[in-house]
Amino acid sequence: MKHRARRPASPGREVLYGVHPVTEALIANRRRIDALLIDRKVPSERQGRIVSLAEARGIAVEYLAPEDLRQASGSDQHQGVAMRVSSLPLDDLESLDLTGTGGCLLVILDSIVDPHNLGAIVRTAHCVGADGLVVPKDRAAGATPAVSKASAGALEHTRFCQVTNLAATMAGLKKKGVWIAGLAMQASQTLFQADLKGPLALVVGGEEKGLRPRVRQQCDFLLSIPLRGRVDSLNASTAAAVVLYEALRQRMNEGTG
Repeated sequence: MKHRARRPASPGREVLYGVHPVTEALIANRRRIDALLIDRKVPSERQGRIVSLAEARGIAVEYLAPEDLRQASGSDQHQGVAMRVSSLPLDDLESLDLTGTGGCLLVILDSIVDPHNLGAIVRTAHCVGADGLVVPKDRAAGATPAVSKASAGALEHTRFCQVTNLAATMAGLKKKGVWIAGLAMQASQTLFQADLKGPLALVVGGEEKGLRPRVRQQCDFLLSIPLRGRVDSLNASTAAAVVLYEALRQRMNEGTG
């Protein structure tokens, strides 16, 4: 392995970092990969497994000094590995299968700006088998390396759609037979009282203000999560996890999950 000078990511390119994002990007094979970067001339055991994956695909492996790898990745959380890659290819909403057995399960995020919250939601959505995530292009976190890291690499396997107008997108989904359920603290119906089977999109609002008025108006019904403690709210990623797993439970009981 050659020690080369650090090269910043070019436009349309970025640097993934961390064991799980790098491993899952190699497995998912959705990105163009320029090079695998590691911070040891003699790879550790887990670095060695990643090197083997890269070499099997003919990907160049480069050694960078630890400080150079930190600068290349822009993070102290690189865990000794990074990759120069293309941006995650985004999906067109029209490409998602909305008619599968048991109905689709989509996650719509209204102005989630924290990449760690977004990454946690992506991870949960992947684990429950959601068919895709839909986020607005503006005033929201996107599919960045930080989100892939926070998702433990689940972003690399996720159908990720960015749309210009979230409310109009929801209206279009309803015309295609998808029910829209929004999370709202004030909702009288709890998630345990709602039918979360069939074609469904769950809408989670931003960290501070929740659902915006136009987004709320497009929801077919609103759901709340019962709370019994002194703290009267959950953060966005935890709330999404609770509702997604209730939806999965109902679908499994129906034999469609």
